[in-house]
Amino acid sequence: MKVIVYLLGFGCIIISSCLILYTRATVDAFKGLLQTYELKYLSVIPAVFGLLFLISASVTIYPWVFRIIGILACGESVLTFSDPQKIYSRIIDWYLNLSEHKHRLFGIISVIFGTAVLTWIK
Repeated sequence: MKVIVYLLGFGCIIISSCLILYTRATVDAFKGLLQTYELKYLSVIPAVFGLLFLISASVTIYPWVFRIIGILACGESVLTFSDPQKIYSRIIDWYLNLSEHKHRLFGIISVIFGTAVLTWIK
């Protein structure tokens, strides 16, 4: 179980570092992913991450945080799959049209979160 937490923490740090260092290339890769596949197929990704957070919650100092994140990720997956009134599509459009500074801010916040995840392992 600890391996899952390490993978989640380091994965978050790696992706966030790419967003900070190579902002335009990372956002363009994300746009390409969204243009290549339908949202219904991409809804599997947050579901898998949600299940990984729920499974690995027992080996952390703050399991309730991991359970909340896992439930929110599963909820995002349901929202992505159903996409009522194109809410998720509008959220993605909003995110993709942010300035580079705001993308970097999200990257910095994610690096902090990934580091926190790694420090919460028992």
